[in-house]
Amino acid sequence: MQNNIGLQTAYWNGTTPKLDIYKIIDLTKKANMDTIELKAGDFVPLTTEERRKLKNYIKDAGLSVTVNGTGLRPERDVSSSDKESHEAGIKHLCHMLDLCVEMDAKLFSGIPYGLWNTRPDGEDIAGIKKVRTANAVKGLTEVAKHAEEAGVTMCLEIVNRFEQYTANTAEEGIAVCEAIGSEYCKLLLDTFHMNIEEDYIPDAIRTAHEKGYLGYLHIGESNRKIPAGGRKTNIDWEAIAETIKEIGFEGPLVMEPFVLNTSASAKSVSLWRAIKPADDIDGLVADAAAGVKYLKSL
Repeated sequence: MQNNIGLQTAYWNGTTPKLDIYKIIDLTKKANMDTIELKAGDFVPLTTEERRKLKNYIKDAGLSVTVNGTGLRPERDVSSSDKESHEAGIKHLCHMLDLCVEMDAKLFSGIPYGLWNTRPDGEDIAGIKKVRTANAVKGLTEVAKHAEEAGVTMCLEIVNRFEQYTANTAEEGIAVCEAIGSEYCKLLLDTFHMNIEEDYIPDAIRTAHEKGYLGYLHIGESNRKIPAGGRKTNIDWEAIAETIKEIGFEGPLVMEPFVLNTSASAKSVSLWRAIKPADDIDGLVADAAAGVKYLKSL
């Protein structure tokens, strides 16, 4: 595949010693990546001048940028029926889009349609889902207008049933995008989540692309390891690669591995064991580089 291959910065979280964002950029480049995916915490807390410095460092490393992580909370949630929370969610997402512009990121993804790691707050699940989805569509329609002005595409990450309930499949995500009705609102499909929810991952990718809503892809094994050749795994990478080439999809393929149970996100993503030792930074680089080589070979 000739697509840009990327790696999310969260891959390095939890290493011993702890790495700062500049060292993470260096290691990402060393692993032969084309793209680095920043988490909100990598740049949101910084000053404008600090973000400019970070952006230039990434540019000098020859890496393009995507951003993942919307930062919605109960007090700022576009799916909320509470007017104050709903409007605060819109304002926050528009601010995130402005920060993406500062970082030269053209793709902004995550779960902008509601809260992550949540369940319906009542017994009428269908009714709650309908109301929450309608609220999200209303709010994101406004956010999408700002995305167009900013020149940044907002990609709704479609996650599995254990993490969210608004949209768990490409089909559900497409319906949300259609309701919003903006070319600046697309989908981020993730092989980890699709492995749980879709009947056949290549079909989900094809459908989203044919409908015009495939923004980009998160790539990872069913256990969130980096894809690599030479071993049998649950995901048919050859079939996925064939589909990507057949449909002519040119967006980035970003790896989002979680392998360190010492990371701040380990509990949130239910990682209860160490897949890699936290002090083997050279091994992390080697694994990431092997993933790039494998994906490029398909």
